[in-house]
Amino acid sequence: MEWEFVPFEGITSSQLAITLGQSRKLLRKLAAPLFSPLEPNSDYPDEDDFITLDGTHFIRVRYQDDIVRDIEFLSGKLSYKGFELHDQATLKGVRRFLKSENHSLRKTRWLGDGLDCVSLGINIACHDDVGGDGDGIEWVILSRNFKDAEP
Repeated sequence: MEWEFVPFEGITSSQLAITLGQSRKLLRKLAAPLFSPLEPNSDYPDEDDFITLDGTHFIRVRYQDDIVRDIEFLSGKLSYKGFELHDQATLKGVRRFLKSENHSLRKTRWLGDGLDCVSLGINIACHDDVGGDGDGIEWVILSRNFKDAEP
């Protein structure tokens, strides 16, 4: 399964779209055939972890009032304009691509880790950012609340 990033909207595949503002009930219904059964998490009742049956894709969705607020892409193929942002991508390569598209990265003002690309409304972190090893991409996060963090 390959996903395409749509700035300020969400992510899409040929089988499913996960969009900011989508209802939790609808997303769960549409995602059920593609992902492992959801396991309730009493520590984070406002989140769903969508993991494909083969374990290659992991997408965490956070809700606010049962509406999609954040989409955290943690594992799998995610591209933007044909460029891979996650699987096998490096921060150096992503930074170079974004610069070629006239987008810049800045130190995050929104989360504790990673870099913000304000013009696309995402936060990108590499393994080094979160205590891991290397500049491979750890996550790409989209949020309805991202604009609140702009200067």
